[in-house]
Amino acid sequence: MEPSAKRYISGDEMLLDSFRLARLILDSGWDPELLVVLWRGGAPVGLAVHEFFVYRGMRKAHLPVKCSSYAGLQQTQLPRISLSPEQLELFRPGRRVLIIDDIFDTGLTAKHMRGIVTARGAEARVATLFWKKSRTITGERPDYYLHATDEWIVFPHELDGLTREEVHRKHPGIEKLLYD
Repeated sequence: MEPSAKRYISGDEMLLDSFRLARLILDSGWDPELLVVLWRGGAPVGLAVHEFFVYRGMRKAHLPVKCSSYAGLQQTQLPRISLSPEQLELFRPGRRVLIIDDIFDTGLTAKHMRGIVTARGAEARVATLFWKKSRTITGERPDYYLHATDEWIVFPHELDGLTREEVHRKHPGIEKLLYD
């Protein structure tokens, strides 16, 4: 599919899929102790996954982690992951760590984060809403995912790189707020 073809995800769709992802993890029988949420895209997914487990009486430690690797439609550099020494201590031997993101594209960010976690002796699994199989270059795959796709996904909060017409297609109310 060409880079300009885009699939617009609604807020409701993303929220429900995030709860579906949490259910998939629960049903797998694997019980993570720490949720590592990759900021920014993984934030809304991680919030819902965390809420799901809390509601089920399964309190989880959680950690947002700043990652960056994208600019517009193309990945421009190797991922940068920002962790303090105190945060690194959370990845102790034997701890089950779930890495959460919105999309698994090239796999570089997930592989790098998983490497940081496992290098400290913790077990790491990756959960995401979307897996772009054809773009994955690491030979890795997410442990949990809902949708395999080659489409360009535009999440509810994303505006960067969209034309006015695309913003309107995404949500006329947002276009009105931006341009009126």
